[in-house]
Amino acid sequence: MAKEKVVKDTSERWLLTYADLMNLLLIFFIILYSMSQMDQQKFEQFSQSFQEVLGTSTGTTFMPTSGGGNSPINLGANALPSSPVIPSRNEQQQMEAVRESVSELIQSGGLGGNVDVRLEERGIVISITAQLLFKPGSADLEPNSKPTIEEIGQVLKKISGNYIKVEGHTDSDPLSRASKYADNLELSTARANNVLRLLVKNAGIDPKKISSAGYGEEMPIAKNDTAENKAKNRRVNIVILRSIYDKSQPETIESPSGSSKDLLP
Repeated sequence: MAKEKVVKDTSERWLLTYADLMNLLLIFFIILYSMSQMDQQKFEQFSQSFQEVLGTSTGTTFMPTSGGGNSPINLGANALPSSPVIPSRNEQQQMEAVRESVSELIQSGGLGGNVDVRLEERGIVISITAQLLFKPGSADLEPNSKPTIEEIGQVLKKISGNYIKVEGHTDSDPLSRASKYADNLELSTARANNVLRLLVKNAGIDPKKISSAGYGEEMPIAKNDTAENKAKNRRVNIVILRSIYDKSQPETIESPSGSSKDLLP
């Protein structure tokens, strides 16, 4: 007698596939949630380590999106960096070395009241009071100030390739009628240009990697209400920019007239 054929009920096999799909979706959303809650500091450390493996900073940085997560965003050649910037460890070490060298120069030369150095997000800022460099209302460098700028220039060359910007600033007092400069903006620009010329001619800074700008009274660091505060605002800043900020700088130096040969002797 032939055995009776057993027919299996397969009408609910779709439930297995459905259950597997639900499990996969659950795992997927758990992963997305964990990524959105990732510790920012650990993520930045990972990003920095990854960039070091590649060599140096590649122009790509990580920053939070509007939804709170993290995503790689290519800044492009001319874009300004987002905050916070994650510098390469090698460049950061060079920046620290330059800051220490300038600090030692300030201490050994007794320049504590006239020269200040600090490390900002954009790079190293060496701020020199105008009273050390110029006579009131003048843009001609005082002879005894030139060695200090030349020594600073030698320190600047410890970071090869970084762009340097010289920035001139004044207080809000108007110039005398006898001044050969039209206003504070013109005076601050002339002062920055003269410091740039000295760095290029006497300290050997590459003229293709440095530029100057005058801001007049528009960027004070203190209120122009006392003689002491006005003295703080009269300054020249020498800024060594981090490489990620170099992308926004011109490749050649241009004077206000648009000619580089007008700026450098």
